[in-house]
Amino acid sequence: MRLSYSSAVGFARAIDAVGNLVDEGQFKAKKEGLSLVAMDPSQISMVIFSMPKGIFSEYQSENEVLGLDIDYFKKVLRRGKTDEKITLETEENRLILTFEGGKRKRTFKIPLLDLTEGVSKEPSIEYNNRIKLVADALNELINDAKLISTHIRLVLTPDGLRAEVKSESGELNVDIEKDDEAVAEISVENGARASFPLQYLEDIMKAAKGTEPVTLYLETDRPLKLEYNIEGALAKYYLAPRIETE
Repeated sequence: MRLSYSSAVGFARAIDAVGNLVDEGQFKAKKEGLSLVAMDPSQISMVIFSMPKGIFSEYQSENEVLGLDIDYFKKVLRRGKTDEKITLETEENRLILTFEGGKRKRTFKIPLLDLTEGVSKEPSIEYNNRIKLVADALNELINDAKLISTHIRLVLTPDGLRAEVKSESGELNVDIEKDDEAVAEISVENGARASFPLQYLEDIMKAAKGTEPVTLYLETDRPLKLEYNIEGALAKYYLAPRIETE
């Protein structure tokens, strides 16, 4: 296996989309590209990550499986510099990461883990309500909500997205109307509402920044689906709802 990506920093940022939720997992380097499907240790959230073959400057792999300590993998990747490319190769039970820029080359060799495969496919859930908005708008909403509670209720209607947060510390309501400049698209058939743990939502959104678009899919009391593109990769997430009785 030999995979090269033109920006070491960009590759590290893409992997952050996985590492913010998952401690370890199996990356699969198939003919069509690099991918991972995994759940967080608490089994509350799932990430489906894919980097197509075409975004790599070099891609040679048939069907390699890379079991990795993702937290450690991230730490090594963060050693990449802005003027460096990165190459990944396998050698017996190790992954070789080579950073090259100018006349300097650095090579790390990290162990591959023998992991049992967990979840292997995406849930089959039909969503009839979605909104696409810039990452900053959702991140600001999350930061506001954290001041009040550990959970957030999201409500999606034809008029826009509403967040409701309540605890002994107080209450917060945030409305993002459909014609707000932060909203790129909205499609709502029947409306939906559900509550979710803020810490997981924050972890999901950590890799998405600025005006990058994020699409949120919502059905009442069903898992939240959230997806965005990052450095040519696609990151999709599912987050289990908190079932509330009123």
